[in-house]
Amino acid sequence: MITQTVLRVRLLPVVLGLTAFAAGCPGGDDQASPGTNGDGGSGGSSAVEWGGCPGDFISECATVALPLDPSKPDGETLPIFVARHLAPGGAAKAQVWLLQGGPGDSGNMFTGFIEQLWERVMPDVDWYVLEHRGVGLSSRFECPVQEDPSSEDGAEISASEWPACIQALKAQWGDDLAHFTTSADADDLARLIERTREHGKKVMLYGASYGTARALRFLQKYPEAVDAVILDSVVSPGAQHLSLYDTQFDPVIKDMSAICAADPVCGAKLGPDPWAKLDALFGKLTKGHCSELGADVALFASIAPAFAQMRSLRTHLFPLAYRIDRCEAGDVQVVGQYMQALRGSSSQADGGEPRESRALGTHVALSELWEEPAPTSAELQARCDAQHFCPGAALEIGQLYDAWPRYPHDQFWNEWPRSSVPILAMNGLLDPQTPIGPAELSADRLTAPHQTFVAVPWSPHVVTFESPVKTAGAAPCGTQMMAKFIADPEAPVDTTCLDDLVPVTWDEDPAVVEVLFGTKDMWENTASRAPAPRRVAPVDWAALARLARERSLRVAR
Repeated sequence: MITQTVLRVRLLPVVLGLTAFAAGCPGGDDQASPGTNGDGGSGGSSAVEWGGCPGDFISECATVALPLDPSKPDGETLPIFVARHLAPGGAAKAQVWLLQGGPGDSGNMFTGFIEQLWERVMPDVDWYVLEHRGVGLSSRFECPVQEDPSSEDGAEISASEWPACIQALKAQWGDDLAHFTTSADADDLARLIERTREHGKKVMLYGASYGTARALRFLQKYPEAVDAVILDSVVSPGAQHLSLYDTQFDPVIKDMSAICAADPVCGAKLGPDPWAKLDALFGKLTKGHCSELGADVALFASIAPAFAQMRSLRTHLFPLAYRIDRCEAGDVQVVGQYMQALRGSSSQADGGEPRESRALGTHVALSELWEEPAPTSAELQARCDAQHFCPGAALEIGQLYDAWPRYPHDQFWNEWPRSSVPILAMNGLLDPQTPIGPAELSADRLTAPHQTFVAVPWSPHVVTFESPVKTAGAAPCGTQMMAKFIADPEAPVDTTCLDDLVPVTWDEDPAVVEVLFGTKDMWENTASRAPAPRRVAPVDWAALARLARERSLRVAR
């Protein structure tokens, strides 16, 4: 689910220099009755004092003191970070709150999309970003020693570092760890909506991946407090568990194999049954095939899921498999060049002040997004071993289950909201992070008028960005549906852009091929190349696999 294996959604454009598309009070269990006060409106809560932003947020930002324990509104407070970008000329007809995923990811991921895409397509919207408590400038969960760049695994936390990290979190927060929950985040959002709501503007939520869990939890606690909700890549309560994450990639790659078989280019190379070809290749790798690459089958199995997650990489999976199966000298050179490019681009995408929190993500995952009873480490390992493509993310997190200071389930856990507000839910048919099967439950559970589920062909995770269309210059189909829904949430959802979707093909941009493969042809060594494949240092496969594992639960970046 919940986000990316090796690379982020905007990573490839970074590498190539291309443009990326990239009726109670808050804290209670009843429906909220937000006031009408905005920046100077009349209401019972103080207005948010907006100021400047860090470089990775736009355009106005604020840190608001909200109750650490939402059930004690007059008790100790917690700094919560919020950002907004207002429509030009004060022309907004709606306020849309953006809820990022992860869990543990930062809302700074929305900055580029607002600037490059949404402001153009939806110029009459005020955009608000709430940083989940425990993330970024919202009192980030951190383990300074273990996350120090000079530590054992750099800024990431290694398996051997987790025990000390857990003790550091306990020492800092103690019993207050139980207040960093999805329900508490919903209370934060309700309070902030109350302080920023403006007369005449509709208030809506947009959640991506775990952000949909945040939006659904908000509707459980405050079922009529907003005017509409958009769910992109649905985390279905009680059905989508992160403990199952490692089992979700083989089915998507099987579907991709069927698409490959029907494609005149890919089918000609891989034959009538590309999945069988992949199966046979894994068998050969188990026996030491293509040892010149310096990687074993387990490394390939942990790295390859990246190619199921990102549309920009899917075109490359089968050419790489074709080359590894053939394993000529030119193939070894090209595969090495490609993997080095991936690792280098991942490093370029990082940097700056840490915003995401792997500790917060693990906290929420093990407390709310895990199966009950919890699978043992042996069971998680067996699940991974039964797959060809296994990132190992569930296995790694699951090993922390017994030691983690999990918070107890509340009455909202694994339940769906009962709300009459309009809802647009979207999910890709080729999404390994929130698979279409569990996501489709929203069509059965969200059945009030103007609540619609849309399955999007070919799309991976986060339909709003990952559903390009053939019409030149047009926004992705998910963004088009989102814009029309925001304009009129009670109108039938306009899905005409589904007929304009760009299918999965193996007709890659030559510039992309040259940068990543170091050659003009993804498949063959006999075609002319200019320049010839560059000689590269041996691939650090262990480091690449570690990056894959570390990124495996990152959403929508």
